[in-house]
Amino acid sequence: MSQDQLVSLALKALIQEVTLTPKPGLVDPYHPGAHTDMDAFTFIDSCFALVPGFHVYYEIGAQHHGTLPELFANIRQAGIDNETKMFTATANVNTHKGANFMFGILIAAIAYLDYPDLETLQTSIQTMTAGLVQAELGSLTQFQTHGEKMYEQYGFTGIRGEVEAGMPHAFNLALPILKNESVPYDQRLKRALLQLIATNDDANMVKRGGILGLDYGKSLAAMDYHDLDYHLSYMNRMFVQRNLSPGGSADLLAITIFLYLYDKERF
Repeated sequence: MSQDQLVSLALKALIQEVTLTPKPGLVDPYHPGAHTDMDAFTFIDSCFALVPGFHVYYEIGAQHHGTLPELFANIRQAGIDNETKMFTATANVNTHKGANFMFGILIAAIAYLDYPDLETLQTSIQTMTAGLVQAELGSLTQFQTHGEKMYEQYGFTGIRGEVEAGMPHAFNLALPILKNESVPYDQRLKRALLQLIATNDDANMVKRGGILGLDYGKSLAAMDYHDLDYHLSYMNRMFVQRNLSPGGSADLLAITIFLYLYDKERF
C-alpha cells in the first residue's frame, strides 16, 4: 500500500461517516442533526482540507528514526497546522478536530512501523502516547478548555485518555461489528455508531447536555430496537430536541472505518 492509498483510506473513512444516514444529532446529507452552523457540505470541505496534512503525518512517520513517544512529539505541530487548515475551510466551525488528532497518530504510526497489523498498531499507539493524560491534564492547576473542565469536574480523560488507552472504543468495541460481513455494510456502520454512543463518555454530549444529556444519549443508544433506521431517526429527533450531538463518537466511527479498510487492504 502506498502513501497515497493510505491517505485515501482516511479520506474515504471521513466521507463514509458524514454520508451515513440516519444518524442521531449528527450531520448527514439529509439533516444537520443538532447543528445550526454546519451541514454536509461543511464536512466535505473539511475532509479535503485535512488531506495535505495527512500526507505530512505520513512523511514524518516514514522519516522518523527515534522512539514512538518522540514520534508523537514530532507530529504535534503538524496536527496544529492541519487543524488550522480545517478551521479555515469551515469558517471556524469544528468539524474534525478530534478525528484530525487521531488520524495524525494512526497515519504517522503506520508509516513509521511500515504497515503493521492491527494488534501491533494498537500497542504502538499506547506506547506513543503513554503519560499523555497526566502530562496534559493531571498536572493542571487551571482548567480552561472544555476538555480540561470535564477532567476537573468528572474525571473524564476525553480524547487524550482514548488514545493513551490505544483507542479501545474503535479497536475493541466498534471494529468487531464492522468485521461481521454477514450483515450489510451500512447496518454494520450504524450498529457500530450505536455501540460507540452507548459506551463513550463523549465530550460533545457533555458540553451540550451535561452529564444528564450524556446518560440520556447512552441509554437510548443501548435500547433494544426492531427497526434500526427507525430507531436512529427517533434518536435524532430526541437529540435535536435536547441539542445533543455525539461528535466524539462520530470521530471514533471514522477511525473505526479507517481501521477496517486498512486491515482489508494493507497488503
